Amino acid sequence: MAGKQKYPNAEIHDRLRRSAENLIHRGAELPNHSGSLSVDALQLLYQKANTPDSAADALKLLHELQTYQVELDLLYEQLQANEQEITEELAHYRSLYEQAPVAYLSVANDGEIMESNQAAGALFGVPSTALIGRAMASLLAPGQDETLNALAVPSQDAICASVTLPDQRCLTIDARSAADGNSVLMVLTEARAPSIPSKPTAIS
Repeated sequence: MAGKQKYPNAEIHDRLRRSAENLIHRGAELPNHSGSLSVDALQLLYQKANTPDSAADALKLLHELQTYQVELDLLYEQLQANEQEITEELAHYRSLYEQAPVAYLSVANDGEIMESNQAAGALFGVPSTALIGRAMASLLAPGQDETLNALAVPSQDAICASVTLPDQRCLTIDARSAADGNSVLMVLTEARAPSIPSKPTAIS
């Protein structure tokens, strides 16, 4: 005989059903997020419960409905817990990005800055939010379009290039395309001494 086919996530549903039935059998205080049965449904169950031929079916149906409601409430609580965990993780990693000691930029392929952290703002002498929407080229000394264009070419290989700021400070940019290919992730570090801007080179 062929084995019984189960729908996706059947094991999760079975575990949820066992938890719900266990709560009901123990008489534990049940969570209630999904509301109660409608008046019409209660009246129908009452009528069936008062009819000998359908009383057993009515009690069975009532138990099934109660079990489904507890399942939904348990699932709702799990979804809330998952959402809270994801929110906390997002805030954690956002904090790591914002407060990292290294300057980070996310630059669109057309050269517009999409994201920056506090260290990037300090590097350019402005609040990090003031960098959002600016063209990367506007922060550099003139004549470095070729270097920036090469950095903007989608590639999963890390690229390293040197650029010069208007005040003649030299920056080293380590760049890599984002997973979606629509932007470039950059790490910027200030060199110890000024140098002539170099063409981008792939990092092996």
